[in-house]
Amino acid sequence: MADQKFSIAQARMAEVLVESITYGMYLVSFGYTVRTLLWTSKRWRRLNEINYWMMLVSFVMFLNATIAVASIFCMSWRAFVTPPEAGGGISSFADISDRCSVAETVVLLLQTAVGDAMLIYRCWAIHNRSMRMIAFSLVLWCGGIACVVVLLVYQTTLHSEALVTTTKMYPFGVGFWMITVTLNITTTTLIVWPIWRAIRENEQLGIRTGSTSHPQHNTLKNVMHIIIESGLLYTVLAFMSSVAYTSNSNSLYVISGAEVEVSGIAFNLIIIRTAKITHKKRIPITGETAPTIHFMPPQDTMLSMNPTSNHDAELKSSGNTGGNLQLARNSRTRMG
Repeated sequence: MADQKFSIAQARMAEVLVESITYGMYLVSFGYTVRTLLWTSKRWRRLNEINYWMMLVSFVMFLNATIAVASIFCMSWRAFVTPPEAGGGISSFADISDRCSVAETVVLLLQTAVGDAMLIYRCWAIHNRSMRMIAFSLVLWCGGIACVVVLLVYQTTLHSEALVTTTKMYPFGVGFWMITVTLNITTTTLIVWPIWRAIRENEQLGIRTGSTSHPQHNTLKNVMHIIIESGLLYTVLAFMSSVAYTSNSNSLYVISGAEVEVSGIAFNLIIIRTAKITHKKRIPITGETAPTIHFMPPQDTMLSMNPTSNHDAELKSSGNTGGNLQLARNSRTRMG
């Protein structure tokens, strides 16, 4: 049974506040993301230099975030402004099949699915497009999509009580959030593990991958921190949503409202922060904006990250996170 101490009306009002604040934060990050995707450090990008896939995903997330804010505003207006005889009043919050309520759920589930898909894509790109490395994540993602379909079918046809007390939707809702949390933890680990392993190997060999005077500017460590921090930002909200849904708490409305915006912020931060690293390193960007790290198959050679050698590391643009970092084994330098 839903928490009666925190009513639906109170939860919806709190959702308006929280979602409005996070939407404002999202708009700032979206502006910087568009600038990063369209602008180099000195000029506008040419048409053949723009990463259109990243642009498309960015605008899809922007559209979802905007619709989410419009939906909660629509529901609040009807509940607190429209008279009950015209279909308004607090009781209108209880109809989960209302168009605004359905729209809010659609954008939440779609935003989550898009964010998870981009995480899987980054993992696929980092592991040299290995389908084997993302097989488990893909299975989880497909399971999440199946839950989404069932949830939307139920929500558009039940015309009944509030979302968190709808027993028919409960197992699929719990399944969706559990899948989302598991997918994010698993896939983020698959992304971070090879980066951490490369950093550790370099440290064991006494090779610094960043500035010798400023260890904190280590490129690989910065990339790893960006991925972990953005992943945690989103995963924590997804975990909180799963707990709220499982416990039938009306706080789900507040948390899930923030999650729509936070998932977009996490996506944008990866693009913005990796592009900033690229700019600081004064690496020429030839076209696309989102860095991905590709690890070459191991050879009987030593990993060299001397930035002055063309045989050691190549930094170029990619369609993934903000400037592409390819680690290559120096075939001429062998381990003693």
